[in-house]
Amino acid sequence: MKALRDLRRFVLVKCAEGNQREVRLYVAQNVQRLSSAFHVQPQTFLTATASIKDDGVLACKLLETIMRAEGIIRTQRKESRALAAQASATALASCVEWKGERALIDMPSLLSSALTRRNDLLVFTCEGEFTVSVYMAPLLDLAKIARARDDLSGFVDREGVHLRWRTGGLNLLSQQDANAERIIVCLPPMPAVIAA
Repeated sequence: MKALRDLRRFVLVKCAEGNQREVRLYVAQNVQRLSSAFHVQPQTFLTATASIKDDGVLACKLLETIMRAEGIIRTQRKESRALAAQASATALASCVEWKGERALIDMPSLLSSALTRRNDLLVFTCEGEFTVSVYMAPLLDLAKIARARDDLSGFVDREGVHLRWRTGGLNLLSQQDANAERIIVCLPPMPAVIAA
């Protein structure tokens, strides 16, 4: 990403100065970094830039290509974060213990590994019993300070997600958002005595 950001900045500065011809020189001098950033062979990159004779057109084409490449990289990173967070949520769900109708969750681990973005939902589901969805924004805010705490605990019940620490707590009630991305925590079944 850094090579793409550097190229974008350089192209924008040179276009503003009216020195688009320097863009071609920059490309030639940085062909290894740039071809690697665009995932092409250096010769392929040089051939593509050489085929565009007008320096202004080359600058515009490079900016368009940078925008597409950055979009692809962002999408890949988002998907990768979501996969890692989902795997973490699945692992954490296997460690859940029930205490009455409360599913005790390892909150420090959850906060450090199962969250993705502020507008995404963290969904706890107990098959046939309940589903609770909470936005990740307050959890991400709490995660920033939770690393310094050794007294953070939490549980999930039919009402929502409940976090506790020595001097206070936070109750997050279930929310609905059909458009939000989700990380699902499939809770183990409630013990038969409680579920009945």
